[in-house]
Amino acid sequence: MMNQGGKKRGLSKGTLFGAVVILALSLLFSGCASSLHKAKLHLAGAQDRERSFRTEEAVALYHMSLVEAEREIRKRPSAQAYMIKGLAEVKLARWSEASRSFSQAAALGDEKAEAWAREVSLFGLAVSLQEQGLAGPALRLYSILSERGKFSPVVQAALGRLVDSQLELLPSLPEKEREKIITKSIGMVEKALDSDPACGYYHYLLAQLLGHGGKYRESFEEAVMARELGLPKLELQRDNDNQIVFCYRRLKESLAGEEWAEFSRTYRLWISKWKWPDEETPDWKRR
Repeated sequence: MMNQGGKKRGLSKGTLFGAVVILALSLLFSGCASSLHKAKLHLAGAQDRERSFRTEEAVALYHMSLVEAEREIRKRPSAQAYMIKGLAEVKLARWSEASRSFSQAAALGDEKAEAWAREVSLFGLAVSLQEQGLAGPALRLYSILSERGKFSPVVQAALGRLVDSQLELLPSLPEKEREKIITKSIGMVEKALDSDPACGYYHYLLAQLLGHGGKYRESFEEAVMARELGLPKLELQRDNDNQIVFCYRRLKESLAGEEWAEFSRTYRLWISKWKWPDEETPDWKRR
């Protein structure tokens, strides 16, 4: 009996001790995982808000993701934590910080992070050069990044700045020079679309360029694709809607007969889907 009782008491203490150790370890690791999990959730939530054009909420969630990623890094540095930190910093336009985060992720074993670090660093430099009046070197860097970059956010941003800079030149140039710049810019965007045909932003850029080139039907088609695929910012979607209306007005002036009837039917189908009150009023203008 005594032996049996002793065994019971010994087993109880050992079991209790083991349970405490397991509980302590569980709490430790769940705490460590919790920060990383929260950082991921905040990042995903921010991206969702961004797609819905809830910009202020998206920015707040990117900040929260950054805070949680930094907390995770202090507890248990990992490539994944640094990658999430870098992605949040990119969204917040903290280029130098993002470059350092990706470099740390690369040092901890993430193979693609090293290339991302270089591209983010170059883009940040280009932005700084442009803001300080050195447009030439900035445009060269944008061109390199848009053609050879691998990190999608940087490639898109670089191409957008490159196209914007070309469009700004158009009013002061003679017709032949305008045509050359538009043709060259269209080629750049089409090349980007070959690599990423589902990018709404590239279709938006192409719609703008085709409109400047007087190709209103093609511009309308690209703007429709941009709207359907989605754009990263509310102001871009509204600008894209204005482009759709602009193309409608120009085609109304230039088309006739069956050509106009066909386009008009197509146009009404789309604005009905988007719930526009009429041909020249996007839904957001009515609200």
